[in-house]
Amino acid sequence: MTVKMSDLLPERLDRVGEEARKTLSQNEDIGCMKLAWDYIGTELGDALKSALDCDALTVFAKTWATAEQISAYADPEKHPPGERSVIELGSHDISRALEPVIAVTVGSCPCVELKFTFTVTGNFGGVALTVLNAHIIGGRPGDAWATAQLSYNGIPLHEAAESRKVALPGEFDFPEPGIPIPRLA
Repeated sequence: MTVKMSDLLPERLDRVGEEARKTLSQNEDIGCMKLAWDYIGTELGDALKSALDCDALTVFAKTWATAEQISAYADPEKHPPGERSVIELGSHDISRALEPVIAVTVGSCPCVELKFTFTVTGNFGGVALTVLNAHIIGGRPGDAWATAQLSYNGIPLHEAAESRKVALPGEFDFPEPGIPIPRLA
């Protein structure tokens, strides 16, 4: 089972159209138009879901890969090629902010880019990561869930309680070569 970032969005994003209208109406050519703002909001919601159609565990793994306790696994002198390791991380939370940008064009008006912030938090009772050749290749999250908050210009677009908690799969693998672990200087 794959959990996508878009799975963490609430079913309805009613405020997306309202906040977009505020920004788009600042353009005097768009501001004077009579537009179907509900339709624009629905289209924006669909575009956001499409932009956030990425694997949640991959996003979390990219954050784990930068953790200090993982960085040593990028050093081939300490962990030679072909060495397979399992790293146990205790209970922790990971927060990441993704910033999807949706380009909106209304009629012949110039394109307006709307930048959203999607803050996701993964709550892990522990995780075991498998590392091979300076890459995270898979793992087991144990007791884990994730929640998220979508905002625009610092304004939350749904109540935090509306974020859905989604259980993460019991085991996960990443396509070869896996998630790279950057070598710290």
